[in-house]
Amino acid sequence: MDSFKKWFTFNRGERIAVITLLAAILILIVVCLLRPSRQSIDEASLHNLDSLLALRQAAIEQQQDAGSQEVAELHPFPFNPNTATEEEWRQIGLTERQIRNVTNYKANGGSFRTKDDLGRLYTISEEEFALLRPFIELPEKVNGEGEEYAKKQWKEEPYQPAEKRVIPIVDLNTVDSTTLVDLPQIGPYTAMRIIEYREKLGGFVDMEQLREVKGMDSTRFAVAAPYINIGETPLRRLDVNRDDFKTLVHHPYLSYEQVKLIFNQREKRGMIKSWAQLETLLREEGDVNPMLEYYLKY
Repeated sequence: MDSFKKWFTFNRGERIAVITLLAAILILIVVCLLRPSRQSIDEASLHNLDSLLALRQAAIEQQQDAGSQEVAELHPFPFNPNTATEEEWRQIGLTERQIRNVTNYKANGGSFRTKDDLGRLYTISEEEFALLRPFIELPEKVNGEGEEYAKKQWKEEPYQPAEKRVIPIVDLNTVDSTTLVDLPQIGPYTAMRIIEYREKLGGFVDMEQLREVKGMDSTRFAVAAPYINIGETPLRRLDVNRDDFKTLVHHPYLSYEQVKLIFNQREKRGMIKSWAQLETLLREEGDVNPMLEYYLKY
């Protein structure tokens, strides 16, 4: 009997250990009871997955709607937005959505009294309006003669301007941005970019360089080119043997790595004496724009 009792008698340390073990087992049981079932977890996961899939599908449909919107290249000609027909708008290049916007605006009593009124339509972007603006046969402001113009356009017979606007011929190397805006297809933003690019280049050598200006697409170039020429204005040239790094790398036809080659040549091997020598050197870091030759001196 004493031997049997010995197996079920615990000292103080053993009693604490047993109690601790029982408490841990009890805690595990409670946790298992309170944890959501596998089914509920799966249901929640599936619900979240369905929500994510729905959001994804909505995003895809939105992208498809945006991609399906018509994008037409503008081919503007002189027009009056108050009298232009839907077919004329299509010939200009407006999308069906833009045409509906113009038609609904006029059907609800809206009218265009000045050029800027057309630019207030939400479907016509700033870039598109800049292309259309020179061709709009409406006054800049409604005052004086402009007010008479606005009144006459509402007669049954369309108003005919007394005199067609004369488009100037400009020298690309001396023209200012204000005069550039008078050219067809050249809005304020494009005019500013042309002037900025001319400053970086040091002047234009060839008309084709105009295509390098940001925003100058083929249509805009073709329409504006007949009114542009390049005079005999001297170019601002770079001295490849004396100008500092910042001055050289600022030029559009020189990359950072190419300017590093120029400076290594100057410091370790001596002065650069000719275009042929420089062209060979620069080709180590990629293509060389042949127009660069016009902007250098030695």
